[in-house]
Amino acid sequence: MTDIRPDLAEPRRVARPGTRGRAVVRFAVGVLAGLVLAGALAVADGGMNRVRVLERTSQPASVRYPDGATHHLGLVEKRSWVFGRHRAYQLVAGRDPSLSYGHAVEVGFTGSTPKIQGTRWEPTGVLVRFNSGHEVHIPARYFMNGR
Repeated sequence: MTDIRPDLAEPRRVARPGTRGRAVVRFAVGVLAGLVLAGALAVADGGMNRVRVLERTSQPASVRYPDGATHHLGLVEKRSWVFGRHRAYQLVAGRDPSLSYGHAVEVGFTGSTPKIQGTRWEPTGVLVRFNSGHEVHIPARYFMNGR
């Protein structure tokens, strides 16, 4: 049996006062900063969109609407701003040639990128035919008198 004298034993490490508390605070601040960054990315990706116009057409001169404006129609694709996730395909009809605002109708019935086969502007609205065979009629009252 070997007796180790206590004065010759390896000294115990004693934490300095406040070291553990500072480590916990640093860890908590790091976790909080990570959560704030993740939340900001989620909000930016969820609420902001990139819009790309895939196809566009304008009303012909032979068709006039009571508001006297020239109206435009386009197929736009919306993607999330940060990660570029696909959101929707929309038909947008209105006065703005860039199609940044107007009456929007979501078109998600084709299962792939929709393609416009033809449009027919009428006094009652505009009829859009897709190459999938689907048709969408947007009544004129929804795209007239915009900004």
